[in-house]
Amino acid sequence: MTSSGFDQTYKRVELAYSQGRFAEALQEGQDLLEGTPLEAGDPHSLRLKLLLGHIHFYGLRQPDEAGELYRQVLTTATRGSTYSDLAAEGLALCEQSKPEANPAAAMPWAADLQSVGSAPLSLAPAPPDSDMEAVRVEVLDEPAASVHDGAGRRRFSPEEEAELAKGLLRVVLG
Repeated sequence: MTSSGFDQTYKRVELAYSQGRFAEALQEGQDLLEGTPLEAGDPHSLRLKLLLGHIHFYGLRQPDEAGELYRQVLTTATRGSTYSDLAAEGLALCEQSKPEANPAAAMPWAADLQSVGSAPLSLAPAPPDSDMEAVRVEVLDEPAASVHDGAGRRRFSPEEEAELAKGLLRVVLG
């Protein structure tokens, strides 16, 4: 492919990337990279790999794939060059975006259970001198059940209608 052919295709990849068509930009960019005989240190190759890294990182949210492309640019670009600096910056962002190697436990108390061993938890009631608050349960009188009228429809009792109006009627389906 000629230099002008490469540049035209590269511009199409850039345009697709800037318009948010990341999958299309990636495919066309990879085809360009594979179909163009470029040396690893060629500025065209370095620029295309940086763009593909950006597509992976910023567009597709794939930091591992982006990091690999940034590493390739770092190893072949001249140290201190713009390509090298951009690749180092991209690689640092990829590393920052990775999750922590040792995340905090979702259930911190689970670690305490593991340290105790496999002893079964006791389901016995708490001792009377514990700081547990007593709970008082109040059982409400239920209203009389609804009855069927002559047409097979259910009629609500006056008590049910009063409870319904207060929003306290318990409805049992089935």
